[in-house]
Amino acid sequence: MVGLLLLSGLDGAANEADSPWIRGIFTGKSPRVVSLAETDAWQRASELASMTPGAFVLIGGGESMRPLYEPGTILVLQPCSYERLACGETALYRSHSGRVVAHVLITKARDGWRVAGLNNRMHDMEPVVKKNLVGIVIAAFRPLGTGAAMQVAATGR
Repeated sequence: MVGLLLLSGLDGAANEADSPWIRGIFTGKSPRVVSLAETDAWQRASELASMTPGAFVLIGGGESMRPLYEPGTILVLQPCSYERLACGETALYRSHSGRVVAHVLITKARDGWRVAGLNNRMHDMEPVVKKNLVGIVIAAFRPLGTGAAMQVAATGR
């Protein structure tokens, strides 16, 4: 019975995250999460990063990219040229204050790309420009036993 509850509890979020449009934002060029055992998730992310020029791995944090990327998602990022950015990709950029942010590219404007977190009421005030672009997400792995599955297991709801 708990297994059925677990699956049904994740089904709605999984369906929303699988859609190319999440909360009115096109995310169709952002990689979907692959759920794996924790050691397998780290191994796949590390292997991909080692085979991809300039790529690196980091762990996502915060709530702004839910349901696409839950906190604790292992992200593989690759530097790319500003000119190759595309609407719907998730870009990593460094804000004026030095904060590193991963949000979805919404539209290109004269002063740079507008980006937004999926849970934010409006787009980021700071655009992504050539000099603050770090890279784009090329893969995402969710270690099993984290996020919603862990919460359901812990609370029984």
